[in-house]
Amino acid sequence: MSELASRYRENYARLLAARQHLQQAVDAGTATAHDRKRLETVTELLTPVKGTDVDADGNVIAVERPRQFLSVDPLGQGRAVEVHGDLEQAQNVAVLVPGMGNNLETFRGQSDRADLIRTEAGPGTATIAWLDYDSPQGLVEAASKEAALDGGPRLATFLTDLRDLTNATTTLVGHSYGTDVVGQALLNGGRADRVVLTGSPGITKYVDEAADFVQLPTRLYVERAPGDYVSYSEWHGPDPATFPDAIRMATNADEAVSVHWHNEYYRVNSEALRNIGRVVRGDLDSITTTGTSRSQETKLAWGTVLNKAAGVAHKVYDGLAPPSVNRAPHPTGRATARPTGAPRPRTTEGPRR
Repeated sequence: MSELASRYRENYARLLAARQHLQQAVDAGTATAHDRKRLETVTELLTPVKGTDVDADGNVIAVERPRQFLSVDPLGQGRAVEVHGDLEQAQNVAVLVPGMGNNLETFRGQSDRADLIRTEAGPGTATIAWLDYDSPQGLVEAASKEAALDGGPRLATFLTDLRDLTNATTTLVGHSYGTDVVGQALLNGGRADRVVLTGSPGITKYVDEAADFVQLPTRLYVERAPGDYVSYSEWHGPDPATFPDAIRMATNADEAVSVHWHNEYYRVNSEALRNIGRVVRGDLDSITTTGTSRSQETKLAWGTVLNKAAGVAHKVYDGLAPPSVNRAPHPTGRATARPTGAPRPRTTEGPRR
């Protein structure tokens, strides 16, 4: 049995044991409301995923695939790391790191998001939903860097271990508070071939360009949708969408599926998701970019209110969590907006309202 198969089986057994323990509490009448909800969640994690495949005669058939967990912890807030696709045979792997408000009960949504990235990137891709840190459960917790400082080193270790499981090109994808976890992972020695940040509140106060935390030849790709109040707040540092050596990808194009605010970057058929898929599969010359400013993006009826609210949020963060200097040494040479020989991405005219 391969190491991967062994780990999948081990975590399946861990979920079975958790379900049995929780069911016994329910049967004995000692289960709390949290226990009952967790029993539903664990049962769902044990349920095979339904899908379709093509048989030897070319017929489309219904199939069920067991879920594949590299790790799972059903206690407390809950943690899980789930694989979509064939990790051993994959040419490209994307690791999705979610943001605040997540736990084992919400994990299915993040797992589905990782599978959307796999579908968008196309054949030869595996994706991993990585929720192996205690995601902040409210705005006060999210204003603190504590969860990122704890989760970053864990993610760095995972990325090192991942290289023993696959030779695939790896893309690290962080959303919202997850971008801070990604940043801390890279500052703690984690390595990926490409890095994508969506809706980022910043990495840390003294990181204002990709070269501060991303080592060459790894490139940083960033998405900021119009009206994304989390990016505008800059709670954790300067907005990565403004970094001079990052590639700012477009989130909208001339299409029906528009992306606005903070939680729409992974909408099916959106330019935002298409660009993420292009990065994951290495189709870098097809990436579309945008250079819209915050003021251009917030030309809405309540744009002034939004900007003021973001400024207040920024000050609140300053008061709750005074920053500490944590600046990574620059790699040899400074990254530029487009290294010599790199393909020039196509550019859209800006987000569609």
